[in-house]
This record gives sequence, C-alpha cells and structure tokens, in this order.
Amino acid sequence: MVFYPIIFCIFVSNIKVILQTTKHKPRTYLIIIFILVLCSFLSACSRVDRAKVDRLNSISYSFHYRNIDTAYVYAKRALELSKGYDAGKAEALNNLAFVDMVRMNYKSAYEKLDSVLSITDNQVELLIADVQLMRLCQRESKNKDFYDFREKAIRRQKRIAEEEKLLTEHQRKRMVYANSEFSIVSSTYYYYVGLRAQSAQAMEDINED
Repeated sequence: MVFYPIIFCIFVSNIKVILQTTKHKPRTYLIIIFILVLCSFLSACSRVDRAKVDRLNSISYSFHYRNIDTAYVYAKRALELSKGYDAGKAEALNNLAFVDMVRMNYKSAYEKLDSVLSITDNQVELLIADVQLMRLCQRESKNKDFYDFREKAIRRQKRIAEEEKLLTEHQRKRMVYANSEFSIVSSTYYYYVGLRAQSAQAMEDINED
C-alpha cells in the first residue's frame, strides 16, 4: 500500500488543472472530493500497518527470554503484515532467527539472517543480524567467521553512532538490544576460548541505560 500516498500526492499536485478542465460540473467536484478522501484513508491505513508491525515485533522481542513460542507467534504475524515495509520485515526475520537459534535450528536461522542482509538498508536491523550471526558462529565454533561478523558489527555501530540523531524512538530501543547482545555474545565467545579478561571486559561494556 506504499503507492497510495504517491497517488495522493500526484493527484493533489494536478488538482488545479483538473478543476480548470471540469469547471461548472458539480458531479465532477463530488468525484474529486471522494477520490481525495479515499486516498487519504488508504494512506492512513498504510501508516497504521507499519505501526502494527512495529508493535508486533516489539511484543515478540519482549518474549525472547520468557516464552519462545509466543515470540514466534508475534514475529510470524509481523512478517505476514510487513509487505512493502522492509525494515519491519527485517526485524520480524531477526526475531524468527532468534527463535530458530533457541530451538537449535541453525540452518533456518542462517537463511533468515541472510534474507535480512539482502532485503533492507536499515543499519540497525543489519547490525542485529550481524550480532546474531556472531552467535551462530560461536555456537558452531566457526572462529574466523565469528571475527568477520564481529568486525562488520563494529563498523555498523560506528556508522550508526555518526547518524544517531536520525534514529526513531523504535530504532533507539533496537539499538539498546543490539549493543547489549553484541557485548553478551562477545563475552560468551571469549569465555569459551579461554580469554577470561576479554570476556569480563565485554560484559563491563554493556550500557545499563
């Protein structure tokens, strides 16, 4: 439904020409008013859908460490409603990849995270995908890949920090999650490879705010 606002703008920009060519035709005026109202309504529906997707994704995230089945249900619904909203789709896929990892369905998690990397330019969701790929590599002892994704995540963190003022409130909340998970995953990896000092430092890097 992204094209409705575009149609609305095109129509409004040409309204003067339309009125001039339909002068003194009351019925035409009624049709024009109807079209304007309809386009406004459809445009509003598009915005509501995005808000709903964000809300479903937020609920899914809130159940990550409480009830993984519930997290799955809300993320799946968000994915179903995310057509035309790439950032919302990417977030839903990130949530579903988390569910797959908890269920140890690593192949499916990789597929979803690969999709995230290809469907959006939202740096926050791309960062979260990188961090989750770090977690997968840690679990499967893929040391080189772990460091590759970690470096990508660090570059994204720096890039996002440079444009932090442009983040929406929803994206800021996602960044808190992304940065916390980055520290937790890094700490876990260092612990299991015997780097206890680095593990402790990574945990200290978590911003409690």
